[in-house]
Amino acid sequence: MEIRRYLAWRKKVKGKPIAIRLYEVVYVYLIMLWSKMGKPPLKNALYKFVERKEYNDQLTSCQLFKKIIDEIKFNPSDDGSGYFLPDSGEQITHKNMEQLEKEKNSALKELSTNKIVERYQVVLRMCKKYEEWALMKKLQQTEDITKQESFENYPSLPLKIS
Repeated sequence: MEIRRYLAWRKKVKGKPIAIRLYEVVYVYLIMLWSKMGKPPLKNALYKFVERKEYNDQLTSCQLFKKIIDEIKFNPSDDGSGYFLPDSGEQITHKNMEQLEKEKNSALKELSTNKIVERYQVVLRMCKKYEEWALMKKLQQTEDITKQESFENYPSLPLKIS
């Protein structure tokens, strides 16, 4: 249940920096594997994550990042100034999309290493940065009385990185 609540929360949360949008993709991919593995220690899930064939198929081929970019591009804003995200109600400008493409290329370069230890470190760093941002965002939302009894009031994310 906690994972489902998290997945719903992450879609509607506002104010994600461009890099965080990509790190979130990696975090979600890791959390899904972790859950399927029966929630083992983080170290085990991370090693399994970077060793899997799907790592190459989905991350180094840019398939997962392309999916999120395509979802954004599928929703152009009415005024043509950028794109509208229906889940969060946010606008993303064309300039933001250019930055997203640059961040994607940078992340892809880091994730494409053949060395397992480097992959592990890159994925861990990205997940830590995402977790840091998400926890800060949740903390900001705890004071909102409309969020009572919701995921925002839980002190952590389903998969604890730090």
